Order: sequence, then C-alpha cells, then structure tokens
Amino acid sequence: MQGSAVERMDAQSDRLVARPARAVVEGDGVSIVAPSSPFDREKFEKGLAALRSISLTPRLDAALFSRWPEHEPAYLAGNDEHRATALVAALRDPTTSAIVLARGGYGAMRIAAQLPLEEIARANKLLVGYSDATVLHELWARAGVPSIHGPMCTQLGEEADALSRLAALLFSRATTSITWKPLLLAGARTGTARGTLRGGNLATLASLCGTPLAPRFDGCIVLLEDLGEPPYRLDRLCTQLLQSGAFTGARGIVVGDLWSANEQPQGRAEVLIERFASLGIPLAFGAPFGHAGRNQPVAFGCQHELNASEGTLTPLESPTTTAPLASLLPIT
Repeated sequence: MQGSAVERMDAQSDRLVARPARAVVEGDGVSIVAPSSPFDREKFEKGLAALRSISLTPRLDAALFSRWPEHEPAYLAGNDEHRATALVAALRDPTTSAIVLARGGYGAMRIAAQLPLEEIARANKLLVGYSDATVLHELWARAGVPSIHGPMCTQLGEEADALSRLAALLFSRATTSITWKPLLLAGARTGTARGTLRGGNLATLASLCGTPLAPRFDGCIVLLEDLGEPPYRLDRLCTQLLQSGAFTGARGIVVGDLWSANEQPQGRAEVLIERFASLGIPLAFGAPFGHAGRNQPVAFGCQHELNASEGTLTPLESPTTTAPLASLLPIT
C-alpha cells in the first residue's frame, strides 16, 4: 500500500483538530473487524445482537474468525496481511458508516504502517474500540478523524447504559456528563480542565514511544486505563511516556481502571500521583473506563471538560456534527 502511516507521519501535526466524522443513522451498516487478537465467539455474538438492538446492521465475513499462527497458541486474528487488508476494506466499504472492533488484545501495532492516513481521512468513519485499539486511535487522530474509546463486540452485550451512550454518540444525540464517585487521594491535584480528549491503554501508549505513532498530548485531557500492572511496572510506563515528552502541554488526566476485583490495588494510584505531580494538572481517579467490567464510550478528538474534584467528564462537542451539543436531539 502506498502512502503508509509511517511514510506520512513526520508530515503530520501533533495537534490535529478532528473534523466531524461521517454521520451514522439507524439502519446503517457497521463493519466488524479484528485487527488484533482472536476472540470469544459467545461474547462476540452477544455484541452483534447488541448492535442490532440499536438498529445497526453488522457486516462481517467468515475470515473474521481466522487465527495465527496456525499452531497453538494463536494470538492474532489472522496474519498481518489478512488483518490489514480487512481494515482497509472496512474503510472503503460504501455500505457501512462506522467500524467496530471485535476485541483488543495485541496486533494492531504490527499493521499500523500498512494503514494509509489518506484512506482513514477519506473514509471519515468513526472507529469504536479500546485496549489495543489505542494504536488505531492514534492513527485516527493523525488523520483528523474522531474515534470512540469504548466497548467492542465482545463487551457490548454486558453494559446497557454503555450501549445507550454509544448509540447517542453514533447517532448525534445529546450526551450527558459521565459521573463517578471520585477517589480523592492525597497528592492528586483536583480542579477542572478543558481540552481535546485523547489517550487509551497505558501500556499500549508507552509501547508507541520511539515509533512514528508516539503520542503527543499538548492541549489534551488524557484518558488512561490498564489492568494487571503492579506498581513498579506502572512507574516504568509513566516514566517512559513522561521522558518521551508525551505529556508536555497536557491539561488534565482522567484515570479509569487500574485493577480488577481480583487484584491488590495498593500503591497503584499512588505511583501515578507521584509520577504526574510535576505536570501540575488535574488528576482524576475512579472513572468508568477500562477492562474491569465498566467502560463508558467517549469521543476522542472532541473537546471535553474534566472536573477532578467532583468526578465528571463532560462532552462539549459531538464526533459527528459541528452543532453545539445543546442543540442536538436528546437521548431516547
């Protein structure tokens, strides 16, 4: 493929203002792709049913269920050429208005250089996913297209309110603030901040340092989440991003899940407080994003306001229209 992301990245601004993505209406087709790992078929089918329940038509083919390497344990949903080709085909498909990932895991970084920014920009389709999709969110940002950090097919059937919010984001309906009981921890700066929402999975963001997709969060509110990382590894991930300059100019940080019910939380939030203290920006914990069973969809590339004192993240822009949010149709 010509004009790959790697070939074009140096010419791209680190601060792109996303234009509105293609509007999605009830009855539209959505492309289901698996650019990362294989997935649980039962959970996947529940996710397809959830998409149909909000009047969307999932489009997929049998090749979606590919596995690589052929010997076990397979950890990719097909070889690199297969996964890259499927994602480009989804971008070009005239019968679909958005792209929803089957699951995360690992693998998107292996094919990122094969995804031309001009294809992403031309398609102007919302991408929905999280976890390993963080790689793709960085590509969408550089193409100037909004994307949605939120549940994928293997998670969509588990949270009714998350599904409702996803429908609101896709269909250009007004969305209310996301609220949670804030974890007001010693040393964590409170207060408010406004900026473009970016970020994703902490380990994946750190893995992009030193690559053409190295994140830059100047002017942004940064969403972070991860699971299964003990304090010393969280320290390493945060230190790597800080030393890379990723957080230069960031305006606030909102942290979702850092541990599950089966993990010991001691010391994890404290590491982030200590590592990010020098930034002098609001740092909010306990937000409903991530891998621990709650994952509210939010629009990356759009302006938000974070209130770290009260535990709110308020969208100020829609990913699919330039109209003020107050003028949009209410959630039904």
